[in-house]
Amino acid sequence: MKAYRDIVLKEVAAVLSRISDESSRGFCRELARAKAVYVTGVGRSGLVVQAFGQRLMHLGFDVHLAHEITAPAIRRGDLLVACSGTGSTLLPLYMARKARRIGARVAAITAMPKSPLARLAHLPITIPAPLERGRETKQPARSLFEQAMFLYLDSVILTAMHEFRITGNKIRRRHANLE
Repeated sequence: MKAYRDIVLKEVAAVLSRISDESSRGFCRELARAKAVYVTGVGRSGLVVQAFGQRLMHLGFDVHLAHEITAPAIRRGDLLVACSGTGSTLLPLYMARKARRIGARVAAITAMPKSPLARLAHLPITIPAPLERGRETKQPARSLFEQAMFLYLDSVILTAMHEFRITGNKIRRRHANLE
């Protein structure tokens, strides 16, 4: 068991160390200037970006799951965070195109820097993880991308907490209380 944990930790650490600091700083700037933040992704990437959206809400951002029926209309000045390992998943790609036409900004998180989603984004963020099992990962397909994306987005949350001076008390007041 420990040997497999060590594999996962080693692979994730290697991917995280290769993510551009400049794209991370740019992501925090985009979040700071956004009037509202919308998040989208499907499958496990969708679950990861939903967790990120929840954390943003805890920090006090006006955040919405883009595909939910209760999401208001996206507008100029808003930010869409679209996640897709391949950068060609239809729903995030469609939403990114539509958001751009409306005048919203788009941040794309993908493993493929030359993908349609990355090319469409104002801010492409590459998580340099292989999407298939092979020489670079012993894990099932896309697991490494999703793990690294989750930890990367948590590091963005920590950065935002520091940059915007958000305390644990403020976060606790926004945490769910119907559980």
